[in-house]
Amino acid sequence: MIQGHGDDAYLFDRPIVADFSSNVYYGGMQEKLVQHIAGHIRDAGHYPDPEGGRLQQQIEQRTELTPGMVMVTNGGTEAIYLVAQAFRGASTTVVVPTFAEYADACKLHGHEVSYFFREKLEPDTRFITDLVFICNPNNPTAQAMNEEALLQLIQFNNRSTFIIDEAYIEFTRNADSLLPHLHRLHNVLVLRSLTKSCCIPGLRLGYLAGQKALLDKVRAFRMPWSVNSLALEAGHYIMDHPAAFEVPVDALLGDTYQLWEGVRKMPEFRVHPTHTHYFLFETLTGTAAALKLWLVNNYGILIRDASNFYGLEQGHCRITCRNQEDNTLLLTALRKWTLS
Repeated sequence: MIQGHGDDAYLFDRPIVADFSSNVYYGGMQEKLVQHIAGHIRDAGHYPDPEGGRLQQQIEQRTELTPGMVMVTNGGTEAIYLVAQAFRGASTTVVVPTFAEYADACKLHGHEVSYFFREKLEPDTRFITDLVFICNPNNPTAQAMNEEALLQLIQFNNRSTFIIDEAYIEFTRNADSLLPHLHRLHNVLVLRSLTKSCCIPGLRLGYLAGQKALLDKVRAFRMPWSVNSLALEAGHYIMDHPAAFEVPVDALLGDTYQLWEGVRKMPEFRVHPTHTHYFLFETLTGTAAALKLWLVNNYGILIRDASNFYGLEQGHCRITCRNQEDNTLLLTALRKWTLS
């Protein structure tokens, strides 16, 4: 893991009143989900389903995938490391800037890792590596590749296996999930997380999907009981109540635009385009690290210092849209920073 990440409030002595550093939806855990999990607390006194079989079946039914096309994991991160282990020693391209765990996992398992910058990615880009990691929409750049372009890219490189991380797919109108296409894509694994949209990052719950023959290669390295009883129970509840966990994406993107525009109007910042509920901006006065610390100390606001993403600079920051009150507080604080 790279040093420095989002949601690191534990590093600071003072309370955080508005956390813009995490890409998790700001709505918080739903009370009925909290009550459901609390009602199953005694399940922790027994071993969980070793492979999360019941939840796997629920996800396969919900996504209209055939049996064996889903593997439940301890968050998306377990899936990333399992893929890296299953393809140990492979040649791998990571499309950057992006989540550091792709490269970290691959290096841990002896991959030859190369990097390709997202801004140069086209449907006819040619890859010569065994694996290609793409986050769509991408973290931290907030750019999404539309379904048609991504499918063209995959078909153009049918000798490479693509790992498409869709952790933020519920937060955009500029991309669609590849899950409905997996039946005809022999070289794709789709990574999904329940963390971001369902607000359960501490429970660690996600899944990997792909054609059974390809997925079984990864499943062979999965340890039993990797997903705990309470996380599985949360997954059961979420699958049984899908409408309750739908992100109000249009309203959220509208609020994101207002926040984006508010930052853009300040000449001391350079704001990058976004297709989702978070975005990058650069401070042109000082560094991201200095701005982050100043916001914590003066306002109890936490942002993501994004300077440690491969390919980004010392001034890069990432923020995620919150409610209007918090967004207004952040804009007020940023104006104060420009005068300090």
